[in-house]
Amino acid sequence: MTIFRRKGSMKILHIVRQFAPSIGGLEDYVLNLATEQKGMGHEVVIYTLNSNFQTGERLPAAATIKDLPVKRFSWLGSKRYPISRFPLNSLNEFDIVHVHAVDFFIDYLSLLKRLGLLKSKLVLTTHGGFFHTPQQQALKKLFFKTITRFSLKPVDVVFTISSNDRQLFEQVRAGCQLIENGVAYQKFGQANQAADSNDMVYLGRLSSNKRLDWLIEAFSRIDGTDSKLRIIGNRATGDAGQLEKLVTALNAEDRVELLFNIPDEEILHHIASSRFVVSASEYEGFGLSVIELMSYGLVPILSSAPDSFKGFVQQSGVGTLFSYEQQDFEKGYLTLIREWSEEEKNKAKTFAERFSWKSVARSIVHGYAN
Repeated sequence: MTIFRRKGSMKILHIVRQFAPSIGGLEDYVLNLATEQKGMGHEVVIYTLNSNFQTGERLPAAATIKDLPVKRFSWLGSKRYPISRFPLNSLNEFDIVHVHAVDFFIDYLSLLKRLGLLKSKLVLTTHGGFFHTPQQQALKKLFFKTITRFSLKPVDVVFTISSNDRQLFEQVRAGCQLIENGVAYQKFGQANQAADSNDMVYLGRLSSNKRLDWLIEAFSRIDGTDSKLRIIGNRATGDAGQLEKLVTALNAEDRVELLFNIPDEEILHHIASSRFVVSASEYEGFGLSVIELMSYGLVPILSSAPDSFKGFVQQSGVGTLFSYEQQDFEKGYLTLIREWSEEEKNKAKTFAERFSWKSVARSIVHGYAN
């Protein structure tokens, strides 16, 4: 792939195991960052794997997605640690090789860097590492303290996405830079209607760490309100069928709406008619979708487990945190209903503005030089 560079621009390669048409926070992050960098005048390319983990679909070797050239490679092994390789001469065409997430790619490319074979500047954004779920924590910690420590030594720049992320990675690699995630402000379009209900919205993956089963059960037990919980997501990202069975078993169809694979226009309608964004997630590298919904003025009611969620509530001065006790969740929600105001809505919107992608992209490009 030949890239013609304008004077003063960089050739930047982003490497990520999943990219569009796969759906998720990591995919969105790379798409938005690459789009902003292209708009800044840089030449940007995406390398990813040639299958969609969510659907099992095999993807073409090359594509153009939103004016970004994408090259896909075959792989083997586990979806959590897929093994692949890239032509070394192609890698060395780039000024920057920017890897997203801590997986095989950073282990492989840092070894090439250590051996002097990779000449490009090697950059990593950690995205929370690989501690997103509680499974095999002892093994993960051992891997982190040994293999990850070894792999990060030759990396030129390490970006972390939260203070918790930075604290974690500083244990194995000094000098990490903190640049919080960017957010596409009001990404679904402008909401023209005023929220007229106390409904709450969850938007995101349906994976087990999101604790949607707990959320559905806890919400269905709340008395004293006729509000609804709307769960919006893609069927391919988790066990949608199990959630549907749970709603039926709880006889909660009139209180809980499961909205899977719906168009953006319908998502916008549900956001605009609601006042609260909710997440019971037990782990988040950041929590992108929460900020996306706060950009519409939705007040957050969030699990206290992720450190990033604590930061959202504390720094915005709006919303509440809850433990995995149903009474705690109910009390927090009913309090927010009583205290909701246009001022609270505006606080949420103002907080979300600080995560603009233009600002984040500028910080990252500046960080490449440090």
